[in-house]
Amino acid sequence: MSTPALPSYVATAAVVAAVVTCYRFGVSPVVRALAQHPTPLAVIAAVIVIAPLSLRPSSLPGPLHWFVVSVIALLTWRGATSDYDVTLPIGPQRRDKLLLLFLAVASILWAPALLAWIAVFCGKLRGWQHHAMMPVRLLKAYVAWFVVTAVLAPPSSDSTAGLVLVLGCVSLSHYVKPAWSKVRLGPRPWSWAWHNRTHYLMASAYSWGWARFLPSGKVSRLLRRARVVDRPVNILTMVVEAAGLVAFLDRRLLIAILVTTALFNLAVALASGILFWENIAANTGLATAFGLLPETGYDTAFGWPAALVALTVILLSAADLLWQPWHLGWWDSPFTARVHWQVETVSGAARGLYNDYMCPYEREFGRVEGYFLTDEPVLHGHLGIVWDRRLRDLLVQAGGDPSQLHQLKQTYGRTHRNEERSAVHVAFLTAMFTRLNAGTRKSPLSRWLRRLKAPGGQLYRWGDLPAYRGEEPVRRITIRYEECCYLPEAGDFVLLADRVVREIDLSAPMTDLKD
Repeated sequence: MSTPALPSYVATAAVVAAVVTCYRFGVSPVVRALAQHPTPLAVIAAVIVIAPLSLRPSSLPGPLHWFVVSVIALLTWRGATSDYDVTLPIGPQRRDKLLLLFLAVASILWAPALLAWIAVFCGKLRGWQHHAMMPVRLLKAYVAWFVVTAVLAPPSSDSTAGLVLVLGCVSLSHYVKPAWSKVRLGPRPWSWAWHNRTHYLMASAYSWGWARFLPSGKVSRLLRRARVVDRPVNILTMVVEAAGLVAFLDRRLLIAILVTTALFNLAVALASGILFWENIAANTGLATAFGLLPETGYDTAFGWPAALVALTVILLSAADLLWQPWHLGWWDSPFTARVHWQVETVSGAARGLYNDYMCPYEREFGRVEGYFLTDEPVLHGHLGIVWDRRLRDLLVQAGGDPSQLHQLKQTYGRTHRNEERSAVHVAFLTAMFTRLNAGTRKSPLSRWLRRLKAPGGQLYRWGDLPAYRGEEPVRRITIRYEECCYLPEAGDFVLLADRVVREIDLSAPMTDLKD
């Protein structure tokens, strides 16, 4: 594809500027307000305001239309198949899922309905979570483009090129921002790439509950091999994340980078159990859509002038001035402290209560939930990550020594103990399992269709005990605090602490819950 003359890019740049401005000051505040207060009157009013714009003919090319359809379908799958919160009335939750399905179909046929769909997905069904943010932002960008093109009616070629640029920038900014965060972690831009020990992330993920079906000896051997390639992996990570800065120089380059980011997310899932399946699907779909666009008609989406436009948009988003991708920059450590849940069934069997069973709160139970139950100072975030390289080095030097770790916790740790949150947590678990014991249905899917449920994003569903799957009623819930350390020199996983912080006896079931 030949590069058009520089003046040809002006109209495309104007479309991009108008779309991101509409996104930042129009669509995003409206969506945020509707998600926080998704009342029928507010949602209907917002849809009515932009409804007249649908009377104008759309210039959305077929491949991009089907991309939008696929993102709506994927997120609807997630929202419609997630479990019920059985501590709340089931009826309204069922109606919200049915409404999401109806609005998904309506949004595919009529763009203004997408505002209502986003309000229900984010406001009613807890869709505004980290792993779904990028696909939702893609849909918000599409709505902004729909409004701008309906109002300004730019030429079709500039309209298409502007949408290609905006969608690509939304996606790739979610990778450039983490690269920028890693650059800022150390005293030099390359400090993270040179000094982070990424294989510690794999070790901590195993301690956390990822791939615990593998023997620890086999994992230790894998980690010994992985430590050799820490620096090449780190450098490759930053190259992939920063590649979006030059992606719009050529269409084939953009497609290759989108595919690479999808493969990168897959590698992250295999290494750590953090599954960004929404990003994988969205970037694969976006690469496919861009590949299916005709060779002509949107030339101004690529070339060095387009790359400069995209660079401006991505850097503004990295500075949190357009949208706010997560930073995702940290130092990996070999030490983890985590709260675990287990149950005892009526037959006396002990089972692990893992985060996948706790859907729709699988993200919370897969991360750092429960620290408020213990007085122990916590040194790190999810999977043992820290933001201070000195602390990471001290944890490595401690080598699992209890006295040294105690001193580090007193110096750097933070106590999360909170009696109010603890009481709410115990009440939630008591209500949940009392209702499940009474036969309340947890899934909106029938038993034969439950394999069609959308996957979660935190794959920490294995541990020392077999997983509880609701096979029989529960009579006791035990909450434990555990500390584990991976010793890189010996290749061993050492359990440093394991104590009960709370037990919940369900022998006296609650009777005041109503559907």
